[in-house]
Amino acid sequence: MIQFRRRAFLSFFAFSLATLGLACSNDGGDATETGGALDTTAQAQDSDASPAPAADLPDVIVTHSVLASVVRELVEGVADVVTIIPDGQDPHDFEPSAKDIEAINNAAFVVANGLGFEEGLDASLEQLRDEKGPVFFVGEHVTVLKMADEHGDGDPHVWMSPASIIEMLPDLADELGAALGTDLSASLTAVTADLTALDAEVAAIMSGVEKCELVTGHDEMGYFAERYGCELIGAIIPSTTTTAEASAGGLAKLKEVIVEHDAKVVFVTVGTPQAAAAKIAKETGASLVELSTASMGRAASYADFMKSVANRIADALK
Repeated sequence: MIQFRRRAFLSFFAFSLATLGLACSNDGGDATETGGALDTTAQAQDSDASPAPAADLPDVIVTHSVLASVVRELVEGVADVVTIIPDGQDPHDFEPSAKDIEAINNAAFVVANGLGFEEGLDASLEQLRDEKGPVFFVGEHVTVLKMADEHGDGDPHVWMSPASIIEMLPDLADELGAALGTDLSASLTAVTADLTALDAEVAAIMSGVEKCELVTGHDEMGYFAERYGCELIGAIIPSTTTTAEASAGGLAKLKEVIVEHDAKVVFVTVGTPQAAAAKIAKETGASLVELSTASMGRAASYADFMKSVANRIADALK
């Protein structure tokens, strides 16, 4: 009887060891429904191949997309760039939401064009500056073009020349770096070199245009024209803002200018009154060519944006 119990116990003990060994040999196999999922999760957490959590970078707010593309290159890897004005919307008549204002007030740094360009954001941006908030106005750090027949701060379309962006970049890098607690000098050097090369590329594109006379939707090409040897001969809205209006007298004068200069193209952009543009085209025979001057569109970078503008103008005027 004792021998039988001993045999039974030894048989049970051997079976238990075998079962335990089988379970251990399956540790690296598929997870079971009863507990394997937890084991697999633990293994994944312990694995060297597990992805590191994404860094929580500070937000830098930039008012419009073209300027944001430059800032993004400057702070790559140290901050996230958030654009307030949706790409493709006319920045001159953009009105911010309460969420937009909250984002501006909570940002680590804000970059705005200034010179009255973001008219709907002016009050919020000035209030932020009055409260010693981290806001940088690009227009205060470039040589501003003054319009002969217009009052105000001057032409706000400073990004239409890489030379203007290069001019303001050192001040931006200093103030932005201080706000983020990082040294942006290496990035500044790299971005400046890229912009210098871009300036030469755009100049080469425009050198193929024998007579660069521009008729535009509104006065937005001043920096481009001055840099690359063009002449602004007229605009449907003779103002640096699209919130101004085209007048019958102004359109009649523009028609005379187009005929006098034998202009073949009118470049229209976001904010150009379509009816007025169509009327001018019909009465003068000029072609309407769409030009993206205040939004990135399909451009992947500021360099792509500027070369796209230059090629579109050059192709239309040749």
